[in-house]
Amino acid sequence: MQVGTIIRGVVLTAVLCGLVAAVAVTGADLDRGAKAAARADEPVYLPRAEYLRPISLGWQNVLADILWFRTISYFGEHYRSDRTYSWLAQMCELVTDLDPRAEHVYRFGGVILPWEAGQTDAGIKLLEKGARQFPDSWSIAYYLGFEYYFFRNDYAAALAHLRRAMELPDAHPSAAALVTVLASEQYGPDTALAFLAELERNAETADLRDIIRANIKDARLAADMDRLSAAADAYQTHHGYMPLTVEMLADAGELQKVPIDPFGGEYVIDQLNGSVRSSTGREPIRLYQSKMREKVLQGKPLRD
Repeated sequence: MQVGTIIRGVVLTAVLCGLVAAVAVTGADLDRGAKAAARADEPVYLPRAEYLRPISLGWQNVLADILWFRTISYFGEHYRSDRTYSWLAQMCELVTDLDPRAEHVYRFGGVILPWEAGQTDAGIKLLEKGARQFPDSWSIAYYLGFEYYFFRNDYAAALAHLRRAMELPDAHPSAAALVTVLASEQYGPDTALAFLAELERNAETADLRDIIRANIKDARLAADMDRLSAAADAYQTHHGYMPLTVEMLADAGELQKVPIDPFGGEYVIDQLNGSVRSSTGREPIRLYQSKMREKVLQGKPLRD
């Protein structure tokens, strides 16, 4: 018994010493790099995961946790000072190499790297790494979809990830809503309706089907308003004045028939500005260009 206790004590001591050594080496590298960060000619170095695993003696998840706390500390220090994060992407990569199931690290880095550190590619790369580890995480797929839209203007990739997100267990309805507005923005409301109809046919659960149906109503409202607005503009061109009612558009042949408001109201023409609206007061969900996104698309950093 005593021999066994002594052996376990020696092993535990060796493990702890190994972890301390690994953290000390990594911490020293981080501190040296922090001082040299302003000098572009000096490379930043972090130990590779394959070098740290033998040192951890099988306790690599513990080492990953310790390095994660160091990462959070590093982020906090720079957030309060120069807001320059030269090593943040490498640190998140190292932590997730040691502990691939550290889902919180993928989420943190996937948001902070593009939004705060200006490292879009690194953020998307980390999220894609997380998506491979957590294929059933709707939030990681959602973040990927939004970032492909916002930072890369890649609608096809954004819709692919968002569609994946909305089909996953416990997905928030916002995923389906964003699919609707992105599809409408890129392909037009009519195409968005066809896209959503396909999703409804292939929905695997009743809850998902209900969410899609709710978004189909929004897409239909957008399609109706676009069609009515175009018809009203054509009417004004042909007659020299705006129509008083949407029925006048059908009577004049600008529309085959007046569409039915999917939310139970009626379509009316505002006589003050000539715009078409729903009597319910509901407006179609659309994307609006923000100043932040304009900066991104122009290749400018989000922070001045």
